[in-house]
Amino acid sequence: MKEQQDEFPLSRRRSRSSSVVQSPQDGRRADEEQTEGTPLPPRRVKFPSNKYQTARWFYNALIVLFLALMTALFLYGRELSGE
Repeated sequence: MKEQQDEFPLSRRRSRSSSVVQSPQDGRRADEEQTEGTPLPPRRVKFPSNKYQTARWFYNALIVLFLALMTALFLYGRELSGE
């Protein structure tokens, strides 16, 4: 009866847990079982977003472009007026 369960596992979870119990020498399986109990940190903590930095950089670039356009138009207007 035991051999029949090993040949035809009902689910992957059951087969993995039975393999961990059957082979305690395999250190990797024991480590995997230990890490399953500890929760992983949220993705936002592990890979923080730089959305605010990007938005700030974008708005600063818009301000610089606006000032450059205003300066260029002012100088072009002075040149056309002859001063």
